[in-house]
Amino acid sequence: MEQEITWNNDGHSISLRLEKSLLVITGVYCPHLESESKPCHLTDDGCIVKWFLLVYGLECNVGVVDPSPEIGIAWSLVGNPNEGLNACQVWVIPTEDEFFSAWVVTQNTPY
Repeated sequence: MEQEITWNNDGHSISLRLEKSLLVITGVYCPHLESESKPCHLTDDGCIVKWFLLVYGLECNVGVVDPSPEIGIAWSLVGNPNEGLNACQVWVIPTEDEFFSAWVVTQNTPY
């Protein structure tokens, strides 16, 4: 049975620079560095979102937005980080992606 991906829309962002036709990640902002709750700090490696993006780049990106110097992202983890980060996959999606934005609206429905 396949598990549904859960997106964490918690304030992560990436800084980008355009080099010829390539987008290069120049930084990853993690909003949890000073907080008690650190949902992205699941191992001693620190923020897994930052780790994955700096190791693998934008290969794990879904969604589409116009390039800009800074892009807010949501992230999802597939796998068990206790088995090693190389055995996992982190997916990122721009929070301004039209399909992600539409999905977020459905998640904030008050009951």
